[in-house]
Amino acid sequence: KSNEVLNLKAQLKDIRGKMELLDMKIQDLEDSLRAKAMELEVCENELQRKKNESELLREKVNLLEEEISELRTDLTILREERKCGVGSEESTTEDMQALWREVERLKAELQEEHSNNEQMTVGFQQERQTWKEEKEKVIQYQKQLQQSYLHMYKRNQNLEKMLQQLAAGEDGKEPL
Repeated sequence: KSNEVLNLKAQLKDIRGKMELLDMKIQDLEDSLRAKAMELEVCENELQRKKNESELLREKVNLLEEEISELRTDLTILREERKCGVGSEESTTEDMQALWREVERLKAELQEEHSNNEQMTVGFQQERQTWKEEKEKVIQYQKQLQQSYLHMYKRNQNLEKMLQQLAAGEDGKEPL
């Protein structure tokens, strides 16, 4: 019986050590979870900032498209004037060339803005997905750790109860 008590005490000591390790792991995971949550908040703020920036870029694209439309209208008017013989031939040609250069410049700028907007969108979608996966991994690991901790805790409680019963002599024998 004393061997049983000693074995149970040894098991209890071992389990307490394991529980301390689990407590430390849980604390580390909670710290990691808090850090990830803060990083996620920072990323969400950055995402909102990028969304705002993207909205500004969309507005700029719309303005550029309007400007291109106006320039095309001006160009059409100049072509019509040229056909009708209004204005000097040389100034009309120069005006048309200037308008064409401006249209081409605006087209290039518009294309660049579209490309930048698309790249930002793709980058943030990938980053959001990565953070979501990391968060799920941390949560899943923490759940596993908590389950393990509860199992060890119940086992520890049972061992302590058995130890108390043996020490009190509840099995009909005399106490130790």
